[in-house]
Amino acid sequence: MVDITLLMVGKTREGFIREGLDFYQKRLKPLVQLSLKSVREEKEGGGLTPETLKSKEGERLQAQMPPRSWVVALDPQGREFTTEEFAAWLGQREELSRPLTFLIGGHWGLSDRVLAAADERLALSRLTLTHEMARLILLEQLYRAWTIKMGHPYHV
Repeated sequence: MVDITLLMVGKTREGFIREGLDFYQKRLKPLVQLSLKSVREEKEGGGLTPETLKSKEGERLQAQMPPRSWVVALDPQGREFTTEEFAAWLGQREELSRPLTFLIGGHWGLSDRVLAAADERLALSRLTLTHEMARLILLEQLYRAWTIKMGHPYHV
């Protein structure tokens, strides 16, 4: 069973998103070893630039990454997949026998340093998504991809 960690900046504040995350965590439980972890979001103000904020959050993310993990940064400029392609990609990652870690930045995104250190970059969509919605969409797509890998119709 593959180990997957979603490493995120900040708490999930919206109740409907928390409910959705719980829903897909339950569905994924028999399929993967899943862990959702959050690091503290940097408070704005005090003249800190977005780059400084992202850098501080990035340090926290990197400190929490599981060892030997294949790191995938969610980035609007990253690689896009169809759900079927994502399922095949997950199968290839599973063959590496390494934990898989997805990084989701805060509302400013991920720092250049974190993006450069990632093994891959993934774009969920070319549409602008909130970082909280990205969490839910990623979990839903992980579930869909795993059902495809198991031979279930993806639209179910």
